[in-house]
Formats: sequence, structure tokens, C-alpha cells
Amino acid sequence: MLRLFFALQPSADIGASLLATAAPLLTDLQTQRVPLSNLHATLSFVGAVAPEKLDALCAAAASVRGEQLELVFDTFEYWEKPRVVVAGASRESQEANALSVTLGQAAAAAGFAPDIKPFRAHLTLARKISPEAAEKFSWPLKISPGFVVRCEKFALMESRRVDDASIYSVVDEWPLYGKKDR
Repeated sequence: MLRLFFALQPSADIGASLLATAAPLLTDLQTQRVPLSNLHATLSFVGAVAPEKLDALCAAAASVRGEQLELVFDTFEYWEKPRVVVAGASRESQEANALSVTLGQAAAAAGFAPDIKPFRAHLTLARKISPEAAEKFSWPLKISPGFVVRCEKFALMESRRVDDASIYSVVDEWPLYGKKDR
């Protein structure tokens, strides 16, 4: 079975800059950092998919249209239950919210059972944060200026466990067609 989800990804340059900005914080937290290649904002988690059903999921995704969009990551946040530090977006993106809903609906219409949750823009930067280390900070921490992630496509990604880590890879991707008005 393939473990799949739809996501938005920052460019390698933006992702590397964000991780460099977070580096002193992550060093203080003595944590397991997320590799640059794993940075993503989950739009819709599909879950376990049999390989023979992958084409049907890709066909459903190919029918989805959305607007090009921007996400502005302007906070570092600690999420207690999963014990992660994320780059968060203090402003919602209506376009990303709509894309998340549309992808979930398309997957469900194609016979899949996506995890339907409201989209919350975030990029997980580090895992396995000890609560004691996190208590040293007043969360959320402001990032100024924020990191602007311009998205012109969305991806279907696979999550695989390798040793003690998750590795994410792009299975396929599709363009967002609409132009964002300025």
C-alpha cells in the first residue's frame, strides 16, 4: 500500500532560507530536523492506497483546478501533542482552503476516503521536541519578515518510513491555472 497525500511545496531556495532562519532555534531545542526535501504543506491526506488504484487518484487530481496562491509563513509554533515545531501562517489563504476542499472532494468522488480536516498552512521543521525544551520559549515566535511561498502547482506525495525517519517524494504534480490578481 502507498501512503499518499496532496501538498504544496516551497521552492528549494525558500525552504533552505526558512530552515537556516530556524537553525538556532532548532539547535536550542536539540531536535530531529526535517530534511529540506520533506518540507510541504499538506492539503489533503488520502491515506493508504493500493498501487493499482494510483491512476484513478491521479485522474481525480488532474480534474482539479485552482488559483495560483501565496502562503506567508510568519511564525514558529510548537505543537504539543505531535511534539513538532512548525512554520505557521498567521493569515489564512482562501485559495489554499478552497484547493484543499476540492482535492478532498475529488478524491472522495473517485472512491477514496481522505481525512477531511480544515487546511491549516504549516511546514513541519522539526520533530520529537521534548516538552521541557519547548517550555523555554514563549510560543508562537514571530518571523519578520515572513517567508512567502508562491505556489503554481500542487503535488501528490508519498510518505515512506526508512529506518527511523519519514521520506516524502513527489508521485505526480499538476499546475494551478488561475492568475492571482494584484
